Amino acid sequence: MLRKQKNNIDKWKLLLKVLSDELPEDDNQFQRWLNENSANKSLYKSLKEGQGDDALFDKEQVFKNISNKLSLNTTRKTGWHRTKWFKYATSAVAIVALFIIAIYHVTREPHIPEAVEKNIFDPGSKKAYLLSMKGEMIDLSESFEVKKEDGTIISNKSEGMISFEKTASVNRKIEQQTIYVPKSGEYELVLADGSRVFLNSESQLTFPSYFEGDTRRVELIGEAYFEVKKEDKPFVILTPELTVEVLGTSFNINAYETNPYVNTTLVEGNVRVHLAESQKVFQLKPEQNLRLNKLSDEVSVQQVNTDIYTAWVKGEFMFRNQPLPEIFAQLERWYDFKIVYENQDIKKMRFTGSAQKAKPLNYLLDLITAVTDIQYRNERDKIILYK
Repeated sequence: MLRKQKNNIDKWKLLLKVLSDELPEDDNQFQRWLNENSANKSLYKSLKEGQGDDALFDKEQVFKNISNKLSLNTTRKTGWHRTKWFKYATSAVAIVALFIIAIYHVTREPHIPEAVEKNIFDPGSKKAYLLSMKGEMIDLSESFEVKKEDGTIISNKSEGMISFEKTASVNRKIEQQTIYVPKSGEYELVLADGSRVFLNSESQLTFPSYFEGDTRRVELIGEAYFEVKKEDKPFVILTPELTVEVLGTSFNINAYETNPYVNTTLVEGNVRVHLAESQKVFQLKPEQNLRLNKLSDEVSVQQVNTDIYTAWVKGEFMFRNQPLPEIFAQLERWYDFKIVYENQDIKKMRFTGSAQKAKPLNYLLDLITAVTDIQYRNERDKIILYK
């Protein structure tokens, strides 16, 4: 069945390359496919007419046109293409989306495969812990409100979000707080100055109950997305490898201790990045990413699609030609499992795709295995990849 699926997948891939002008229409291989039968000619003609000049790189339009022509209901509850959960951005990437449609069209199985029926590692949820200077630990999955001795009111009345509100000044030492998000968790907080911070799995942020002095200073381990409230005094984020200084902006920092790199991605505004070791300073512009290799101290700054780095805040995974180890590092934190590569060559492979974080892990695994020769099995808290 796998060989049959891959043969058909190659044909769909060829078709989409011609539709996206990556191959000429008179390509010999395409012409052989086209002349196999009248159904192929009819399908190609209807898809070509439905594309239009502006749809070449429109992922939603490409997906919609192909689905309609193949009489697929994109909102039905069976099939991997449902509810936009597997989406692609360019013609080359859209090929993989078409792979999934082709598999469904060829097999025409009326039921969900067994691997999909059984959830393997459910997705994470909104959870975190608040740690105080006095050693108090509060589980933020439960609603609470408390007024601290320094005059700060802390509450998490909104699900998945904690806020810090400064009231009347109190002659007390400002308390330091730490929010820790475990594996398979994420959480949002609103600082006393109104800045919003989204913390990813296995991350922690240390900060004062409210800001005094010339700077607003916080410390981050892990990954966070910041929407900084604009003020005259700068907002400073300290990580072990670098410091980011801003006035008011939106950006993402990925600074996990276990990662071999640190990423700072600016969505809007301006930031200055200070490197701890070399003391070099980089000024980032919107849609730029600074990547620091922690092993070699090499730094690269390039223009990027910021959605790739911030999709997690919107409840999505987005991968664009990324190495599988880099992808699974993200998945391990969200689904709380361990990855084992039975074949080390798998680590050299790259993958492009998007997926809703609300889906169980096996949905994404099934998509990866559908377009590669990788297989997987689960053993307790492990996923083993093999060929």
